[in-house]
Amino acid sequence: MPVFEYTAVDAKGRARQGILTAESAQAARQLLRAKRLYVSAMTEARGGGPATPAAGARHAPLFSRRVSRAQLLTATQVLATLLEAGLPLDKALTSLIDQMRPGRAKWVFSHILERIREGQDFSSALAAYPGVFPPTYISMVRSAEATGMLPIVLANLAEYMDRQLALARTLQAALAYPAFMFFFGILVLGLLLTYVIPEVTRIFVDLKRSLPLPTVILIAVSDFFRTWWPAILGGCVGLGFLTLRLSRTARGRAVKDRLALSLPVIGPIARHAATARLCRTLGTCLLQGVTMLAALRIAGSVSGNVAFEQAMERIRDEASQGGGLTDPMREADIFPPIVIQLVSAGEQSGRLGELLVTLARMLEADVGTRIKAASALFEPVMILLLGGMVGLMVLAVLLPIFEMSSLIG
Repeated sequence: MPVFEYTAVDAKGRARQGILTAESAQAARQLLRAKRLYVSAMTEARGGGPATPAAGARHAPLFSRRVSRAQLLTATQVLATLLEAGLPLDKALTSLIDQMRPGRAKWVFSHILERIREGQDFSSALAAYPGVFPPTYISMVRSAEATGMLPIVLANLAEYMDRQLALARTLQAALAYPAFMFFFGILVLGLLLTYVIPEVTRIFVDLKRSLPLPTVILIAVSDFFRTWWPAILGGCVGLGFLTLRLSRTARGRAVKDRLALSLPVIGPIARHAATARLCRTLGTCLLQGVTMLAALRIAGSVSGNVAFEQAMERIRDEASQGGGLTDPMREADIFPPIVIQLVSAGEQSGRLGELLVTLARMLEADVGTRIKAASALFEPVMILLLGGMVGLMVLAVLLPIFEMSSLIG
């Protein structure tokens, strides 16, 4: 059934925008008139064709081409609540769409509703938009359709996404202040070296007297920055752009991820965060009926680290031949010992999914604690470093003044 985007005016003269499904444009206008909405513009929303990544994005509304994880979480929570209340899937989707604001998310769910009314499964409709719904989401919904537990699975999916978002926000909040301090400090030092120091040291140069070594070095550095600051700035931007491009290649990403795991302080945080994502995804998938091989593939793809992805590929190969998870995990040498111990206990007891979710909670709490400790350590180190550099500049400026005052005295 076609989907129409409309702009209308209600009985009180207020502008309204939205999306609705109808058999034709005339039927859509009749539905809107029944709601006392007077159409000023209406277009048919295209893009319900083959399930390719570009199909949905190419014809999506220009004002919003992206569905954020927060929007997807909210939609999943609402949909799970409506289904638990006993509404059929199509009516639950209709209620969800009615309360959504115009944008990419509303456009996507409207086309999903259209596909379901045409006879597609919910999971197949979701798979048409891989840029919106991650593999974990689609696989769990597919398993839920097979078992008839869609409301419960959607509720569990919402909890899973909520915890993933909470962990991501913790990382972002911890990095925001140190990053601000670093860039602000670099900016202040650059301004001092380029504009302030030359004006102050010009007096000493005009006196044509021998200057202390720190002052000579400061003047040389300041002259260098004043002369070459465009090249330095361009070089930094170019290096950052090159690093970003290389990090998006397979080899560059592998080097970056392995370097992150080997760094002090940052390495343990990156290792535990990747392990927590992997364990939560694998455990949640197993609890919702996803097969072991599919769950291993999905868990490796969401770990966010090439080393873990490669390890999960080897583990999946071992599992496909009838082997367990414990031995290949131990051989990978990147998983914390507690993970191997609990996975071994889970395989022996038949409670692997449950234990993995519990382990994910432990690791997420550990990551939060480590982030707070690292942030508490990093802030004073940054302050001392920047303060020390400014102090050296001040000392280099004051030394000639002290020498001149001693000569006058």
